[in-house]
This record gives sequence, structure tokens and C-alpha cells, in this order.
Amino acid sequence: SLHREKTTTVIGTAGLAELEGRTAELKALRPDHWQHIEGNLLNEYMDKALRSSDQILIDSVNQWLANFLLESWKKYDLQQQEARIDLEVRKFAETMQLHPQKRIVIVSSEIGAGVTPSQELSRFFRQLLGRIHIAIAKQASSVVQVVAGITLRIK
Repeated sequence: SLHREKTTTVIGTAGLAELEGRTAELKALRPDHWQHIEGNLLNEYMDKALRSSDQILIDSVNQWLANFLLESWKKYDLQQQEARIDLEVRKFAETMQLHPQKRIVIVSSEIGAGVTPSQELSRFFRQLLGRIHIAIAKQASSVVQVVAGITLRIK
């Protein structure tokens, strides 16, 4: 969990007008001194947050991936998309490894337990998100899953 009194940067990745109300609700629940950065430049924002904060909340990896894919879906083929995302995730994992003293809380949704989607983009998203979860979990000192408000420590 995060310490309310510490300097904190929240990196929000929603970017959808439909989520603005929910984002505002979440911000209102957080201490006033917490910084908020909104957007999809995850590694750039992470570097900035590491310089200015004791702890970082990333909310959420699945939304970051969705936005990253959607903004460039027509520009790149699957192989190029995968390479771009792998590079971003590698940078992110390396940054986590270089800063073990920082508390970094990462929120994401587990979507791999359901029916395999029929659409190519949806399948691709699901596979990539699973690989991202694995890469982040390898670097994390702990991994917690929350289901129906109940926490389950995995690592």
C-alpha cells in the first residue's frame, strides 16, 4: 500500500473522456500534495516521478497498453507493434530494477481468464498484457491480486 504522507506521483493512463468523472473521484480521495500526470508516455513520466517522489502509483497498465495500441494500430503491423511494446516494457522493467528503494504500485486488470476474443486486436491485446504482467511481476518485490475487495498475495 501507499503511504498518504509521502510525496507521491500518480501516473494516470486512462485518456478517455468517459473516465474523466471516475478519475476526478479518485483524485479527490487522494491527499492534496500528491502529483497527478495523465497520458501515455509511461517511461517518460516514470523518469520524472522517480526524481520528484518517494512513491509512484501507475493506474493502469492495461489502459496504457490499450491507448498505446489504439493510437498506432493502423500505422504498424503486428510484428512492429509487438517490437515497440516490448521496447517500452523492457525500459520500464529496467527502470524498476534500477530503483528498488522506490515504492512503485502498479494497477492492472487480469483479462486472460475468459473466452479468447475473436477479433485480432483483442487477442493481440490480451496476449501482450499477459506478457507485460509477467515482465513486471518478475521485477516486483511483491504481487497482490485483488478480487471482490479481497487481497491475495501471489509473491
